[in-house]
Amino acid sequence: MFLFTIGVYSQVYNMEVEAKLHINQDNEHITIKGIAINKTKGNKNLSYKLSVFKTDQNNNKSKNQQSGSFDISSDQQKDLSTLSINFDKKSKLIILLLVYDSDKILIGKDRVVLHDEKQNSLEVRKDIADKINEFSVKVSEQSINNEVEAKIQIDQQNDFTSIKGTAFNKTEITKSLIYKLVVFNKEEDANTIEDEKHERFILLANQKVDLYSITFNLNKADKKICVLLIYDLDHNIIGQDRIVFNDDSNDRLEKKKKREQQLRQAQENSKDVSVAVKDGLELNGIVVEDTKTKPGRDFYKLFYALYSQNNINGNKVVTIKEILALGRNTKIEVIVGDDEVFSFFVRPSTEYLTKMNDYAIVRVYKHFKRQEKESKTIKRY
Repeated sequence: MFLFTIGVYSQVYNMEVEAKLHINQDNEHITIKGIAINKTKGNKNLSYKLSVFKTDQNNNKSKNQQSGSFDISSDQQKDLSTLSINFDKKSKLIILLLVYDSDKILIGKDRVVLHDEKQNSLEVRKDIADKINEFSVKVSEQSINNEVEAKIQIDQQNDFTSIKGTAFNKTEITKSLIYKLVVFNKEEDANTIEDEKHERFILLANQKVDLYSITFNLNKADKKICVLLIYDLDHNIIGQDRIVFNDDSNDRLEKKKKREQQLRQAQENSKDVSVAVKDGLELNGIVVEDTKTKPGRDFYKLFYALYSQNNINGNKVVTIKEILALGRNTKIEVIVGDDEVFSFFVRPSTEYLTKMNDYAIVRVYKHFKRQEKESKTIKRY
């Protein structure tokens, strides 16, 4: 019953108020700061407890603890307490931050373990590599990248290659997540990890962020595998991307696809019925301006900047059109192809235009996603 109760309450931690630890280690000195983030629209009166449990190489144990009450406004991040302690690599450190509501119910929690032999063992690293390989194989069977999309961007200059992990929140909910960016040499195995980085981060609604960059020397004969994984707080993988450099199997697969395509074209050309061929090029990510006033042009600039930043890259032209409305007022219409997806009356306020821009981006993104889903649906008549 005790374990079941813990399991139930762990599912609601950090939903309304998130507890977060920031740790900075400098040689044998470590600074710990506890932070609370109010994700709701209401003010809250809360309390916290920051505890540090230390076990040295002689198994001597010590405890340092701070606690207090605080008020936090809506959508605010608040520093709670800071601890500075001496710390050597032979000691194990458990850091625990707990946040309670006014009824002393635990609502926020964060925990970090430093220099734990079990966590740093080869078996654990091998288990991580096995999970990466398992999810790489089964990615098509799971709902990966539906809510949060993981993407690896590549920049090659001479023999040096830089990869950058990015995360894009497709939902309208702020999320607390963990990412892991790993570079393997030749094979996805714990013993072939060349570089890795993992860290917690906050991802706002409809936001795209850069996570971490890794640069390595890549020769034509070297095979490297780069994997980006994004986890939720329950350590479930919700986003994934994987890139393989200098993989012979990819070349063979590409040649096979070309042969199959040539065969299909030959079969279609041999039919008695003529086959229509599409002419021209398909242009993606085009945003057109048709405005009349300075606020209209300002909105277009805001929209285009956010459209490019989120890498929406739609396959239809998006038009920002300003038309005359009642009196001297004007109205902005956001049109995707021939469909109007959002409209509003213009006001010369940067804050107002920015808010309308956020709404417009969400509507445009959902419109493209809905069209993409409908194009994959088999219609029956």
